[in-house]
Amino acid sequence: MSQENVEVVLRGNELLNGGAWDELLRLCDPELEFCDLHSAADTTQILKGADSLKAQLISWSEALEDFGAEVCEVVDADPFVICDARWHGTGRESGAAIDARQADVYEVRNGRLIRVTLGYETMAQALKAVGLI
Repeated sequence: MSQENVEVVLRGNELLNGGAWDELLRLCDPELEFCDLHSAADTTQILKGADSLKAQLISWSEALEDFGAEVCEVVDADPFVICDARWHGTGRESGAAIDARQADVYEVRNGRLIRVTLGYETMAQALKAVGLI
């Protein structure tokens, strides 16, 4: 099952980069828990439900041109998939470039994302968060 989990996460990343929100949400459990450790002060750090995630993704894509993420490394730790990722975009109004390297944790059950936590500073920090070191 573990390789399938990696495939779910990588497919989700592909759909994210293509802006295919509805298809991406089909990979998510309806009760998905989404946490952005670097959320803006005026937003909620933890979102509940796939619809909340969709609203957040739309917000990010409206604010940023070329919004997306590149997965640089994957650690398969069933039921977790930990990704070393580079998130990028350019502010539509400000022109400011976003280029953030971080570790993200995805928990997969029965072929669906059930929990996503974005924004660990290092892979070691993400691995520690899920009890692997």
